[in-house]
Amino acid sequence: MAELKIPEGYRKTKQREAILKVLEKAEYPISAEHIFMELKKKGINISLSTIYRNLEMLTKEGLVVKSYMINEDKARYALPDKKNYLVCEKCGKIVIIDNCPFDKFKEELIEVHGFDITGHSIEVYGICPECQKK
Repeated sequence: MAELKIPEGYRKTKQREAILKVLEKAEYPISAEHIFMELKKKGINISLSTIYRNLEMLTKEGLVVKSYMINEDKARYALPDKKNYLVCEKCGKIVIIDNCPFDKFKEELIEVHGFDITGHSIEVYGICPECQKK
């Protein structure tokens, strides 16, 4: 993945870079609290409210994707290349979908609805193979 750059007009801070590094290493979308705990383990002193403010800015600028899982009341965050995934409704396992099925429909949606599509996120819910066996 190419190095993520802090957008112009925003200061390049160690905290912002640290948040992006945690998201870069995450295998699936994670909560702000998860990011907070990872940074705390690394000895980085940052408040949860600072993490939320930075995540909102990074989301607004398109560097981070924000999503909500069914039956969860908190947002999860991921880098744009990790925005499509399968979610097990029983155990919460998340699997990234590598090839995006949305690309086939994007042009049709633009033509039919006239939207200028700036991004997307796909969450597919079901039961993973391990939970099906139980």
